[in-house]
Amino acid sequence: MKHRQILLVSVFLVSIVALTILTVRQQEESLYRNLPLIRTSYSTRPQGTKALYRTLDELGFKVERWRKAWRYLDIKKKNCILFVIEPFTPAFPGLEDWQQLVKFAKAGNLVWISAEMEETVAGSKKGQRVTRSGGGTSIYLSASLIPSRPARILFPAAWFKGVRGYIVKSETRLTKPWHPPIKATFSALEPTREIPLLGDKLGIVMKVIVAGKGYIVVDSNPYALSNEGISKGDHFRLVINVVSSISGQSGEILFDEWGRGLGEGEHWWWAVTPATRNAILQLAIASCLLLLAISTRFGRPVIFTSRTFVRTPFVQGLATLLKRGNTLRDVIKMIELHFLRQVFGMHFLWQLPENDKFDQILLSSPIENQEQVRQIWLWAEKLRKKSYLNEREILNWSRIMQDVIKKKDKKIL
Repeated sequence: MKHRQILLVSVFLVSIVALTILTVRQQEESLYRNLPLIRTSYSTRPQGTKALYRTLDELGFKVERWRKAWRYLDIKKKNCILFVIEPFTPAFPGLEDWQQLVKFAKAGNLVWISAEMEETVAGSKKGQRVTRSGGGTSIYLSASLIPSRPARILFPAAWFKGVRGYIVKSETRLTKPWHPPIKATFSALEPTREIPLLGDKLGIVMKVIVAGKGYIVVDSNPYALSNEGISKGDHFRLVINVVSSISGQSGEILFDEWGRGLGEGEHWWWAVTPATRNAILQLAIASCLLLLAISTRFGRPVIFTSRTFVRTPFVQGLATLLKRGNTLRDVIKMIELHFLRQVFGMHFLWQLPENDKFDQILLSSPIENQEQVRQIWLWAEKLRKKSYLNEREILNWSRIMQDVIKKKDKKIL
């Protein structure tokens, strides 16, 4: 019964943990969906990219969020696409991360880097000049005030099949050969391997870099991938063409969240979201308090060791108990009566016979060991008349009776 209770309690606790994790997972997206001005696949704001993430997932592509550092990208994977949208370059990532990102592309994958920050895409921002007090000042317009401009195709790549309209809503243009915003040399990123894809009258907006067996797409117009802009023009058509040509239905599509500061740590403990970690900690604390309460109420747990049941101590203890209750003589009568029923086959015998009656029954009985049965009868008479009963003597008497019954049963068989 105790093992069954332990099993039920364990199943109950596991169910609580599972339901807690599932509940937190369901609330995970609602936690980030209203983050302002963050281009994350969790956000439903106009700047977010959740629409693209969910649409690709519903179309049957294998879509996941990448929440680990870039240095953990698996270069053994092939035909994968990694969207890196507006990474927070002042804090993320480091030299090792950028190196692994380039290796990941060279291994046969595609990395799509989309950002308006000049240091990320190696460009310059075209500000509008206004005149104040006879002097000129260069200012930058906010995203909501940036005018929309159409872009033209600069290279007839297969990715632009069916793409006729591409809207640019960014003041940054790609004016320099791209390289990661760190002080390092990347031999695989040669300027001669850069191919301009889209541009307008202000400059290049998108280009692709051939890196080993893969590609690095750099664009300064994250508006085209956002919730607000993915449905405008032929932006989604361009994404579908790239995804279909690189990954197809077998490859993976990853949306970077670590570069936006919504990633995980490097320890296994960070493999879950912060809300899930808090829930697990609360359950652990509650379990410790429960164990403390049980130990305080019932004391330290007692571990019972299994041992073989010994009949003699049990009979001795029972004899002592019966002796204290002054019922040992009644037990002797019951045992003797049961013995006579088995030996003589008189199952209707309900009380001990007198001595004369016993002799008649014994002489008329066909059993062979009549003398041994008589000795057992006299021994029982002696025990009943004693003022003090010895438990050892009672046990010996019981053993002799058992031997007689066993011999009789063997003879019948």
